[in-house]
Amino acid sequence: MEPARGPHQHDPDLDRPPARAPIVLEPYFEEYQRLVSNPFLALAALIPWFAATRLAFLAKHVPSILILLASLVAIAGLLQFHCLDCGATGCLFRWKHHACQRSLARQWARQRRRLRGPNPATQTVLWGFIVMVVALLSAIASRNRF
Repeated sequence: MEPARGPHQHDPDLDRPPARAPIVLEPYFEEYQRLVSNPFLALAALIPWFAATRLAFLAKHVPSILILLASLVAIAGLLQFHCLDCGATGCLFRWKHHACQRSLARQWARQRRRLRGPNPATQTVLWGFIVMVVALLSAIASRNRF
């Protein structure tokens, strides 16, 4: 004979966490976030991508060129943001959905962050310009050296 079962108790090891009420974010929630763009992983992938693309064009190998062009989507997925409040890192395309406890506390207290810099997408574009300028200047410097 089995003991009578009462209401199901939540087991944190086996059961899913209980559902929470959805968090309502303000339309301008980005004013409460402290996020920094982190494009370095994508940049590290772009360096061999450019080398492989150059070799594929020199060899006139069309399938490789098409595969490399399609792989740009995967490289774009390597763009990331980093939260200065909770330390979380996520895909750059989802930065507007990041809501950690400190950002939510600032929203509830109506306390915007002190230094409002550009959002992570704009930071990534600025990083791209800086990388292009440095690459151009290094190409000019290496050409003048010989």
